[in-house]
Amino acid sequence: MKKTAIFIALSIVTLVSVSMLLTNYSDNVKYDSNKVHHGKNSFKTKRSASIFQWLSMRFKEGPTPSVAQKDIESILAEVELSQIDLRSASSADVPRATWIGHATVLVQYQGINFLTDPHLTDSAAPFDFWAKRFTPPALTFAEMPEIDFVVISHNHYDHLDSRTVDMFGDSVTWLVPLGLKAWFLERGIATEKVIELDWWEPHQFSKKGSLTVKITFTPSVHWSKRTPWDTNKSLWGSWAVQIGNFKSWFAGDTAYDEKLFKEIGDKLGPFQLAMIPIGAYGPRYFMLNQHLDPAQAVLVHQEIRSQKSIPIHWGTFQLTHEPFLEPPELLADAMKKTGLPDDEFRAMKIGETIQIKSRVEKR
Repeated sequence: MKKTAIFIALSIVTLVSVSMLLTNYSDNVKYDSNKVHHGKNSFKTKRSASIFQWLSMRFKEGPTPSVAQKDIESILAEVELSQIDLRSASSADVPRATWIGHATVLVQYQGINFLTDPHLTDSAAPFDFWAKRFTPPALTFAEMPEIDFVVISHNHYDHLDSRTVDMFGDSVTWLVPLGLKAWFLERGIATEKVIELDWWEPHQFSKKGSLTVKITFTPSVHWSKRTPWDTNKSLWGSWAVQIGNFKSWFAGDTAYDEKLFKEIGDKLGPFQLAMIPIGAYGPRYFMLNQHLDPAQAVLVHQEIRSQKSIPIHWGTFQLTHEPFLEPPELLADAMKKTGLPDDEFRAMKIGETIQIKSRVEKR
């Protein structure tokens, strides 16, 4: 009863404060009339929900499910990553990927190290008491190998963490969605260290002694918001990263679309590695237009033509109303129905590393 009362009180405070500030007052400074996803006031999405719809759902569903300690322990890798020489691993001839937690993956190949949506702190919200982390990141900042670049999918707090950004600062190059560069500059990041891209826009660079890297910002079905004033003012999306002949794709956050992922696969695939979200899908009537469920994640895996996929966006924060360990169970069920090999897209433990050994075969 006490927890319910606290939840209701917090929701009322949120409703009152946010409802006063919902209007987007400024124009979209990145507006390009030739691009269909650009609007004069903000970037266009058909799928975001209002704060009122969110509060209505929270009142209806109540608090998110509790998380048991045994569930937390069950998804932590037994090996200590700090004991593995990840620095020398980056020069290996075989691509490696390590799940750090949530949407954070460390990818290493031929002297190149990059991170996806790094989040290394204890909360995925503007306030530390909210959206607490249940499982620690597999690596601390101090244990990280030297990172060459970071890709950011969008500005939601579980994907863009200000304290983690401050840790890395100017030591990395940040690749960010259109409209988000200003946020990094306000935090003191040097302008030459932030590359801002629109959908389908590429960026290419070469590191001495390593292969050429080509990074393309690809679409996703989502939205952006960090404050009451900035709804959809910055873009959101996914990332295709090619290091030599090794192709990977990071989905970020996305709902399903019948055409989009086939288009990405046709234009930029096939991919040897994909990082695809499987969590934060409940209740389905509310999250359908914002996040994939595990069965849809399998469709995306197939449509982008991925050889090996890592399920992300689960097992770290309890952000929505599905049980903590349900996503990997539903993923396994969905994979069985396809007839594909189980290990082609299977749940990993936080801190687990996989090697991508074989070449892509077109389906």
